[in-house]
Amino acid sequence: MYKTIVVHLSSATGTPRTLDIAAGLANSMGAHLIGATTSGIVELNYLLAAGAEGGSMLLPEDCERLHAEAQQRLQSFDKHCNECGVNSFETRMLDVSQADAMLLQSSYCDLLVADLEDVASHGLLMPAALPGTLVTRAARPVMLVPPLASPSAAFSNLLIAWNGSMGINRVIALALPLIARAAKVTIAVCNPEAEQIDAGGEPGADLAAYLARHNRNVEVVRRDTDEEADTALVNLAAETCADLMLAGAFGHTRLRQWVLGSTTRGLLRQTRIPLLMTH
Repeated sequence: MYKTIVVHLSSATGTPRTLDIAAGLANSMGAHLIGATTSGIVELNYLLAAGAEGGSMLLPEDCERLHAEAQQRLQSFDKHCNECGVNSFETRMLDVSQADAMLLQSSYCDLLVADLEDVASHGLLMPAALPGTLVTRAARPVMLVPPLASPSAAFSNLLIAWNGSMGINRVIALALPLIARAAKVTIAVCNPEAEQIDAGGEPGADLAAYLARHNRNVEVVRRDTDEEADTALVNLAAETCADLMLAGAFGHTRLRQWVLGSTTRGLLRQTRIPLLMTH
């Protein structure tokens, strides 16, 4: 079971839906829920110092306003947790960037939950890089919640995007608390020959045998298609009525940014259900 869950709080409209999902997980697992947010003061001061001749800093009244806005998010989190009946929760506020705050918190939890719209659209220095930063550098698995996700998702029907990589193997190991209690687990294998998935054996069979010891209802679905892997996986998720997809993330550094592989980028762009990812 997950016993500590951290949820990222921002001012974006997607946060209540993500809070519902995080609160539901905390309630079902008896977990402690932490709402974490950032004022962004350190990031803003960096931008001001870098862009102004001779350097510049936020005025005290600006810092007070940013702290007040962050405090409002924490108060909303407290109210939401009380309304959802979460038994154990707390709030944390940092002044660093969103990415630095969430990476720090990921070391002290079992699961990190964030709204996909928030991390894809917000952040001052590297807005497009934040999803990649989280899934490729966080110490724990990251659950990214897309705009169309159901806030009452029970995570009873899981889809595993199996390609044999270290990333998906780590996700599976870290997701065993979810796998063990799911009503159904589907192992999706897309274009196994072209992708050299489980070469020399029946693709997905060994994984199914392993997971069957944790969950009796495990099925392998093979898809040979001309579609890109991300599109095929999204379509399979819809066909199997999955409410959570497990996928590995691949990234590499370039100009100090994390650049994701095409399949990972495609999943982040197309998914309609939460993604559980790590590198």
